[in-house]
Formats: sequence, structure tokens, C-alpha cells
Amino acid sequence: MGDAFLAGSRRTNPNGDHQGMILTQAQIPYDITAREWKDGGFRDSYAWHKRVWEAFPGQAEAERNFLTRLDDTGHGFRLLILSADPPTRPDWCPSEHWHSKSVEASFFQHRAYRFSLLANPTKKLVVRDADGVKKKNGKRIALSKREDLIEWIERKAAQHGFSVDTHSLKMIPRPRQQFLKKGKSGTHTVTEYTGQLQVIDNAAFKQAAIHGIGSAKAFGFGMLCLVPLTTD
Repeated sequence: MGDAFLAGSRRTNPNGDHQGMILTQAQIPYDITAREWKDGGFRDSYAWHKRVWEAFPGQAEAERNFLTRLDDTGHGFRLLILSADPPTRPDWCPSEHWHSKSVEASFFQHRAYRFSLLANPTKKLVVRDADGVKKKNGKRIALSKREDLIEWIERKAAQHGFSVDTHSLKMIPRPRQQFLKKGKSGTHTVTEYTGQLQVIDNAAFKQAAIHGIGSAKAFGFGMLCLVPLTTD
């Protein structure tokens, strides 16, 4: 999809209406990520998470209003940021490799799109304490079987106002992402979904583009990358 990759975050005015978004693309050469940097540099997905926050100085993490996606292009890394406010280029990204543009609200009014979604498909298991009482936070397990992965994307689509064309749907496994956060290790299982989708509920679909889909969005998952298939 190249330069046509798009996705969504949100900006809300005092009346609660969503306004325009900013799409930023950063091309980051391998030699930059190989250098020594503070706080783990670019060693894993959590380190990337911290590097991206440097583009939003003065904002607490609880106020995160952007989505990200990271791809290894074979020549370096391509970082996409969809944000409510224009990000500030961090020192680690050369100025000639940092580009931002506005995303018009009309972009989300098409009936069908080609899409790519980098996801962390999981399901939550019920966990109970010694007395048999259901705990608030269950245990998440990664999905890997084809039928489970298809069920996951179809369920998410139904929740977010669109349907997926199963004939065009491809599921591409990516290497697991291991990371270290505050001294504790973690792992994300990664699947890239690609194909075509049909919009059923425009308002719900736009919310999905604004907020992202699935879990681990702070780690670069959940951004809907879209290319319109219609011009109406």
C-alpha cells in the first residue's frame, strides 16, 4: 500500500466532535537504531514505545491519543504515527526522513477499502480466586490456529461496523515480539491481516479507525491502514 497507508486517532473539540488527524511517516535507517541510546534505545517494542513518546513532549502517557505501526522495510524501519496533534520530530530521526500530512474526515466515508492490520490476536480466559470468585482481570492467551485468527478478525469487524472479504483475506504471521518493561519480560504474538473490507456502519467504522482495533495498541498494534476502493 506504500504511501496510501492511513489510519486514525482522534481530536475532540469542546462539543465532542472529531476533527482532523495528522499522519506522520518516519523512515529510520538501521545505523540509527544500532547506536547506543538511553533507556534501551530501540532494542524492543517497549523501547520503541518510549522513543515515540519523545515526539509528544509534556504529555502524560494516560493522555495518549495516537496510534503507531512499525515495519521493517529491508532498508530500515518505517514508523507511522496517526495523532490528534502534530508530533515533534525527535532528535533520533533525520529531518529529511520525517514527514507529516493532514487526513481529511472524508477519507473515512468510502464504502470499501483495502486494509492492512498489524494485530496481537488474543482471547481472555476467566480466572477465579481460591473462593471461586471471578477475578476482574483474566488471563490473555495468544491465538495461532487459522480458524481462531479468522474468528478474531470477523468478530472485531462486526464490533466495529465493517465486514471482511474472506476470499481476499490473508493472515501473515510475524516473529514474536519479546520486550522488557520495568524489569519484567513480556511477549506479543503478531499477525498481519490484509485484504478488503466493506463498511456497514460508517460511524462505528470511523471509531475503529480513530481508536484502533484489539489489544496492545501502545506497542504498535491496532492501526487500520486503509486504501479506498471506491471514490463515492
